[in-house]
Amino acid sequence: MLYRDAYIQNGYVMADSGEVTFDVNLRDPISELWFYFNNTNGATHNVANFLAECISAIEIIDGSKVLCSLDGRQALALACFEMGAMPYQVVSELPGNPVEFAVPIRFGRWLYDPDLAFDPTRFLNPQIRVKWDMAAINAVGATGYLSDYGRLTIIAKVMEGGASPTGLLVPKEQYSFTSAASGITYIDLPTDYPYRSLLIRAAKASSYWDQILSHLKLNCDAEKYIPFDLDGFDFLFNSLRENGRFSYRHVFHAKSGDTIYPLLKYEENVNLISEQFNDCVFKYPNYGYGNAAITMYVAGAASSNYNNVGAMVQGSCPFGYAFNPFGEPTDPSTWFPAAQFKSVRLELTNATADATADVVSVQAMPY
Repeated sequence: MLYRDAYIQNGYVMADSGEVTFDVNLRDPISELWFYFNNTNGATHNVANFLAECISAIEIIDGSKVLCSLDGRQALALACFEMGAMPYQVVSELPGNPVEFAVPIRFGRWLYDPDLAFDPTRFLNPQIRVKWDMAAINAVGATGYLSDYGRLTIIAKVMEGGASPTGLLVPKEQYSFTSAASGITYIDLPTDYPYRSLLIRAAKASSYWDQILSHLKLNCDAEKYIPFDLDGFDFLFNSLRENGRFSYRHVFHAKSGDTIYPLLKYEENVNLISEQFNDCVFKYPNYGYGNAAITMYVAGAASSNYNNVGAMVQGSCPFGYAFNPFGEPTDPSTWFPAAQFKSVRLELTNATADATADVVSVQAMPY
């Protein structure tokens, strides 16, 4: 088998918001699609505004059928768990700095999986659709992204000369909601294809994941079969045990007393260093829920001016996501056989109001 990289789009100029669709004109199976989003910070700064948060949809479609649908946060979190590491990113809040959000959509169990891949010849009109809003977090301009500086490149990892794949993995958001202080959110999941994994987000500033969702249960055919029925902390612990910790470089622009927001939202370690001053001391209260107000002393005095602060961040739960794999990740015969049941219902017990929550599934769709 031969492997090659092929541009589907190279340097597409993105308006400040919009939607674009590209045809997939390749004939050979695609193992992964890599999306590279680039932009430039405004002249003042661009604080707590990661580019992934401005991407509202990355979709693979065939006419009216949606094969894959993720937003930027979901795509990056899923990539972290599937790859075992965060893909290389350029994360900077500094004035005038370029930034990059890079993420793959993986259609197989691993790169160049011969059995599971996206085969364009199996579809009538395969296309890629991307939606975005560069002002989703900060207004475009001096304290956000510069107007009309967005760029998008899409590269396909292509396999030539092998046998035709038998199916592909399809990641898709199933449900999103705002949590309540109590009560259970019931989510009926599709039963058409086997499940390889679930990705569940519970995110609110200064709140722990397991304090937002206090209990999680997957209920099949009115409790005929229950794949998991766990307290929030135990569900989270399983995710951490299986998937470990991630790391990346983040450049903050902050002054003493400012709250900084790493991308990793559980048990984060933030090692800060000034890029401007020799005599600079930091304190980061490590509460472990993904944000904290820093103390910054320059020459013995609290700094009231913005400083360029580099950081190596380590932690878990990218953007507040926990991960639940089913069975052995490389063996499809061990994945959750949803088609054996008439009803598959996810039951999430709420414990904190006004948190953002959603559920993403990864299913194996046969050709």
